[in-house]
Amino acid sequence: MKKMFLIMFFMAFVSVSAYSQSDDEVYIMVEKRAEFPGGQSEMLKYIQDNRQYPDEAKENDVHGKVLVRFIVERDGTLSDVKVMRGIGSGCDEEAVRVITSMPKWKPGEQGGKTVRTSLTLPVTF
Repeated sequence: MKKMFLIMFFMAFVSVSAYSQSDDEVYIMVEKRAEFPGGQSEMLKYIQDNRQYPDEAKENDVHGKVLVRFIVERDGTLSDVKVMRGIGSGCDEEAVRVITSMPKWKPGEQGGKTVRTSLTLPVTF
């Protein structure tokens, strides 16, 4: 049930619409979304296995979701990782660290070409 909720929450925050068709443009919505290797369940497993609960957050009993926006580049690497909504106590930095450490993604596609795609992902603490 928890995994299903996380998948649904992820789907609600994945942004996906095109700005334009320039090679440097970042797409929010595409014909074929960028995807973590192995799909959403593997992505959630990766986050769960690699996320560390910060000591400061433990001490202050901080819980919640950090929303992180990033770009999946045409080669699958992640760039421009930013916290869009944080909860503090070291969780924001940890969310960025986990997202930054992810392996290459399968890039998004528009018109049969790989494109830069912006995504927003929740990281739960």
